[in-house]
Amino acid sequence: MNIPERDLPLFPLNTVLFPRMPLPLRIFEPRYQEMMTRCLRERIGFGVLLIREGNEVGGPAETFTVGTVARIVHVEDTADGRMNMLTMGMARFRLLKTHDAYPYPSGDIEIWQDEMGDTRRLPRLGQMAQHAYINYIAQLAELAEGDDLPGQIVAPQDPQVLSYTIAANLQLPNTVKQELLALETVQERLERELEILDAEQIFLQRVKLMREAFTQNDIDTFSMN
Repeated sequence: MNIPERDLPLFPLNTVLFPRMPLPLRIFEPRYQEMMTRCLRERIGFGVLLIREGNEVGGPAETFTVGTVARIVHVEDTADGRMNMLTMGMARFRLLKTHDAYPYPSGDIEIWQDEMGDTRRLPRLGQMAQHAYINYIAQLAELAEGDDLPGQIVAPQDPQVLSYTIAANLQLPNTVKQELLALETVQERLERELEILDAEQIFLQRVKLMREAFTQNDIDTFSMN
């Protein structure tokens, strides 16, 4: 699959896509169906950009300038004319210039590969981030299901993939995820994610304690009645 750095089709969305991460899409707007048809025909990727202002459907949208190139993994045409797709993030890019030659947005880009940062610190940093991420997912599962997540939670060993996995699964606003996508190095991203995960751990623990307090209060009230 080719990644054209000139006139790359662009898809503004209310989501942040990270490299190595999947993104399911349901395409129903005619201009983006045309775009995806071109991508399939020419075997090219397309750029996913977070919307800064505007809407996904209808008129134009102002986007951030750092995004991720996606490739189409699978497509299924539905009876009502929509396209159900599975796509995968490939590489970050910077948007340099936009064009209006098509019904959908397109633009010139430069691929922006991650630098690793201080490689001496990465092994320890990666271990700390793995541990914090596993605890975070377990806390979310416990709050959602009322019990610990069954089985073993696995976090990637590769620091770059780990940084993207954490960023994609944080239950935080897209503006924070965009900040993580736009950081220069893997080291910076993992350091920032550790700060976020530490704060989230404290918040989730408070939520758990509040839930337990309310549950106990309900039990006491029922017993009195």
